[in-house]
Amino acid sequence: MAVSAYRFIDPHILAAISNLPLLAKTVVEGFMLGAHQSPRPGAGQEFNQYRSYQPGDDLRRVDWKMYARSDRFYVRESEIETSITVRFILDASASMAHADGNLIKFDYARFLIAALGYLAHRQSDAIGLLSLPEAGARTLSPKRDHQQLHRFLHLLEKLAPAGTWPEWQTVEGIFAAAPGRELIIVVSDLHQYQNEITALLSKLRALKHEVLLFHLLGRNEMEFAYTGDVTLQDLETGQELAVNAEATRGPYLQKLQPHLLALPRQWREQDVAYELLALDQPLDFALRRFLTQRMKLL
Repeated sequence: MAVSAYRFIDPHILAAISNLPLLAKTVVEGFMLGAHQSPRPGAGQEFNQYRSYQPGDDLRRVDWKMYARSDRFYVRESEIETSITVRFILDASASMAHADGNLIKFDYARFLIAALGYLAHRQSDAIGLLSLPEAGARTLSPKRDHQQLHRFLHLLEKLAPAGTWPEWQTVEGIFAAAPGRELIIVVSDLHQYQNEITALLSKLRALKHEVLLFHLLGRNEMEFAYTGDVTLQDLETGQELAVNAEATRGPYLQKLQPHLLALPRQWREQDVAYELLALDQPLDFALRRFLTQRMKLL
């Protein structure tokens, strides 16, 4: 698939756009959209053209009315319908309030989901949203109607990070009721205490859904870009730790770097597509990853 070489607006600039529909349109319309319909001819839902009957063609596709008018056999060709269901899971736990300069993880996550949702809607996919936890799961069931994008972006605008990631039992019923296989896109910082996020993604794979995980980290987390004496706070528990940045940076990076290097293999073993995104990265990285995963299902 050809994609534009255009680089998207710096996320720091995107942070100044408060209107999510405008933001999503700004990002996506600079990108070469993937085709919704496959160019392969077949017996799909939408009529494309007629062609002359060839030996071996399925007789059920012969247009008998055309035969009655022309005394010749014609076959109806269609474009194969390739719409899918895309459900987004937004980590709305308190740790997503982490800031890196003027960028907040939760805002970047909303930018990302707004753009991907806009793109999926433009491709006529059914889109839905699940926010965890924001004092309990907030869900928008996947639909394909023309008002769904408005509902989707409206819910995104109302959300705020709070609390911790819930246990699987809290959301099990939502996925048990899903009528079929979905592409599920999870946006999270993977801040977890007892592998609760890992468990949920494993359950989704066991239910045969395709899962794409976007892991968000601030550049200050990745490089420990602090100086002097600082106090670090766990945003979910409120626990604080006073450290000297220069003395802490080396040991911190020695543990973080092997962990980040191991994550792609760990998730690949669970058959989850994984992408690490720093908050200062343009959103086209995510859009390309989404389209790559999207094309796997066609």
